[in-house]
Amino acid sequence: MKVVRSTCNYCSIACNLDFHVEDNGFIKRVVPTSDYPVNKGFCCVKGLNLDKQNTEHENPVLPLLRDKNGELKQIQWQEAFDLFAKRVTEIQEKYGKESFAFLSTGQLATEEMALAGHIGRTFLGGNGDGNTRLCMATSVVAYKQSFGFDAPPYTFNDLEHSDVIIFIGCNPVVAHPILWGKTKNNKDCIKIAIDPRRTETVSNCDMCR
Repeated sequence: MKVVRSTCNYCSIACNLDFHVEDNGFIKRVVPTSDYPVNKGFCCVKGLNLDKQNTEHENPVLPLLRDKNGELKQIQWQEAFDLFAKRVTEIQEKYGKESFAFLSTGQLATEEMALAGHIGRTFLGGNGDGNTRLCMATSVVAYKQSFGFDAPPYTFNDLEHSDVIIFIGCNPVVAHPILWGKTKNNKDCIKIAIDPRRTETVSNCDMCR
């Protein structure tokens, strides 16, 4: 077994992780890198479960098709491609090309995202959306309107040295524990939460509304 150091791909914090890899390439476990300055031996539950993406299957991974009894059965890829193309054509001929919508996930690699967008725009019309609209797209607009540029204006040092930090509608204790850890270490900081819910972050702040 060998240890391969790499970076978590779930968010822009970019924690460092040590992947314990067996000789056959299977990831046995994931451990946060202890001497990396960003996460310092800690990470969120998503990073700890990155090995689940390397699942070993007894049978080849094949597409599933629901039969007339409602049960999912494995079919071959070529059959799945042909059936998908046939059904897309039938639906578009009946309801128009814009009758389809497609949604992508932020966990796709760049090349996979580009391919998904190309297939969607070329064959399924323009009704495409992704994780970006719910995530960074709104943040970018807010950054530009508030600060004049489309990147976060702060660093980790700001969290560790600020006098007051206000959390509005977010729950970093659960969603971004690395950021919360750096905030928590700032003992002189007054932490204020504004949230309609009684979240873990609200419970750990000095003031809440």
